[in-house]
Amino acid sequence: MPPLPFPFALNIGTDVVHLPRILRLLGHRGARSNENYLDKFTRRILCPQEQQDFNIRFNNSARRTGDALPPSVVTPDMVRWLAGRFAAKEAARKAAPGGAASIGWKDVLVRAAPSTAAGSGRPEVVFLGAESRVGKLSISHDGDYVVATVLAAGDS
Repeated sequence: MPPLPFPFALNIGTDVVHLPRILRLLGHRGARSNENYLDKFTRRILCPQEQQDFNIRFNNSARRTGDALPPSVVTPDMVRWLAGRFAAKEAARKAAPGGAASIGWKDVLVRAAPSTAAGSGRPEVVFLGAESRVGKLSISHDGDYVVATVLAAGDS
């Protein structure tokens, strides 16, 4: 007798990011001398709430106000944070029912789940849209690598 299909519609996605790759990427300069890839990268992959979190965390007040920007200094903490977001978003896109091509980078929010009496919130992803849905996120940093796995309920 052949095995029965799994009774629940669950989707899983995993991604691995090499930190030196993100560091090299963020260090690129554009055609104009005042253009840097850090700004382009954050605008491309972070949704508005994440952009605000990034600016607060790394104290980029000039970015929030739209003032002229000095050359951005890319720190190791910044690279780790952005690489974590990138890995989590790519894992979430892979876990989406329609696959990675069905949703964009800004359609996924990476956040800490709301805190409970039991302690601080665990990381999770929120699939944004008409019906926001939450997926479970496991993320790990080790040396030069970040690994993220997302488990999401949805259509099979």
